[in-house]
Amino acid sequence: MRNCMRWIWLVTLALAGGITYGQSPDATGIMTAALTGSAWQDMQADMKLILRTTRGEERVRDVAFFSSDTEEDLSRMLMRFLSPADVKGTGFLTLETASGEDERYLYLPALRRVKKIAASGSGGNFMSSDFTYYDIGEPKLEDWVYSLVGEDIRDGRPHHIIECLPASEDILKDTGYGKIVRWVDQETLNIPYSEIYDRGQSKWKVLDVLSFERIGDVDFASDMVMRDIQTGHSSEITFSNIEVDQGIPDEFFTVRYLQRGR
Repeated sequence: MRNCMRWIWLVTLALAGGITYGQSPDATGIMTAALTGSAWQDMQADMKLILRTTRGEERVRDVAFFSSDTEEDLSRMLMRFLSPADVKGTGFLTLETASGEDERYLYLPALRRVKKIAASGSGGNFMSSDFTYYDIGEPKLEDWVYSLVGEDIRDGRPHHIIECLPASEDILKDTGYGKIVRWVDQETLNIPYSEIYDRGQSKWKVLDVLSFERIGDVDFASDMVMRDIQTGHSSEITFSNIEVDQGIPDEFFTVRYLQRGR
């Protein structure tokens, strides 16, 4: 895998409106380095998706998580929901194509069919969480324009502050994000905190990475919380029992296997 957080990418856009943006080489270089570090070929893990209401009520969803790269260095990711009963058997598959676009498929066991998620639907909430379908996928550096807007000390460590803007009107429409500001650790290049804005430039969500797990020479974001500050709802994703380079079969990352529901 090319990056420890590649499958979950929370970025920033702003209303393009035909404007041609200038791109900061420094900021672009930082983000490229942060998202393209060398790592493992495949990974599997136990994942929990925890949904929390404003009253503190929780719903916990257990997920089997698999990801892998092809020989062409294209990413693939499969999630299989194990519990509770109302989502058991649901599957989600993301495939990066040679064109750089992602194909996304959702298997719904109640309907016994696979639904392809169009790019225009990528801003929809993933399994009723505060993460979107776009967030659960391969980061596309070329989708965004980056600017280095400052520096900050966070948890005693110096961070770059990088603002990301959309490269096209389509990106804005597909995701629904208006802007994101990302804090990038100057030494590790980890991204522990992000602020996400809606199309009207009001702060919408914040992403906190609570812990990173060192796997080989890569820091993997093993616990992260997305908070919707407009509604008070939040979602947490945690990983455990992480294994890498186990030789996951290519069959796992096919629509046919997704439709098996197990």
